[in-house]
Amino acid sequence: MNDILLSIIYFFYRIVPNYGVAIILFTLFIKLCLTPLDLKSRRSMKRMSDLNPKLEVIKKKYADDREKLNQKTQELYKAEKINPLSGCLPMLLTMPILFAMFAAMRYIANERLVTQFLQMVNGQEVVLEPFLWIRNLWMPDNFAMSVMPSFNSLRVIDQDVWVRVSSSMEGIEPLFFADKAAFDAFIASIPDVLALPEFAQHYATVPRFTNINLLFFQFSVFVQMNGYYILPVLCVLSQYASQKLMPSSANAAAPAAATAGGQQQPGMGKTMMMMMPLMSLWFCTTSSAAFALYWVASSVIAAVQQLLFTRYFAWQGLKAAVAKEVGN
Repeated sequence: MNDILLSIIYFFYRIVPNYGVAIILFTLFIKLCLTPLDLKSRRSMKRMSDLNPKLEVIKKKYADDREKLNQKTQELYKAEKINPLSGCLPMLLTMPILFAMFAAMRYIANERLVTQFLQMVNGQEVVLEPFLWIRNLWMPDNFAMSVMPSFNSLRVIDQDVWVRVSSSMEGIEPLFFADKAAFDAFIASIPDVLALPEFAQHYATVPRFTNINLLFFQFSVFVQMNGYYILPVLCVLSQYASQKLMPSSANAAAPAAATAGGQQQPGMGKTMMMMMPLMSLWFCTTSSAAFALYWVASSVIAAVQQLLFTRYFAWQGLKAAVAKEVGN
């Protein structure tokens, strides 16, 4: 799947030679392809939400008899022809897409970062991939990140990427490592290379904002900062808005919890609404701006889809009510 996603991204990049725009177009394309699954999931969630009043009656009536509560709940599901897990299954099918997308973004980012590093150390013009306020799309949108590749971003790149990229670049001697020890020694030498005077301008920090210590980590503000932390903040806001527009998802989880344990867990939905934005903040802070851009675009498109689905379901309900009224 990774190769398929990469080929689609490269296809859009050939049409619009800007990776930022290509990623947005790719995200829109993937969302449109997944719309049938998404619609099925939202429809199941809405049916579960519409069933909540009847479930509440059952829960109040059999609050002291868990076995009877589960039995009556299952009978209601069967009578309404509803599978409480049907709304989750389409969503689970989209999870591999997210993981594959993360792998594809990492693949491209690793190749571009190695290319930029080798261009810099060999005295070639470094080709950055800017997008709006972001100066290098393959580094995080963060004032604590330099525009040029950092040691932390380079040390996690696999050996084969270094060999493959260096072998494809003109005017650069291909890298070769006899064994893993030789590759580890090469990686360990990168900080010394980045500390050379000719590269100081790329990694200079603001004197008053160097080695700022927080509770769990330390950071510095670079003179040539790569971004302003806009995408991570947008990730949180868009993720929260996308979840807020799907109240049925929390409602759909409650009946399933009642079936399994006999007690509703209203705090579970709220916990998920807090955890997902925080997870997106972490991923988009530590990952490349390209992946953060994908995450924001995906959340925004999901929110727009939810608004359209809500109108569609309302129109369907109105049409059914009119048909019932006229006896059709």
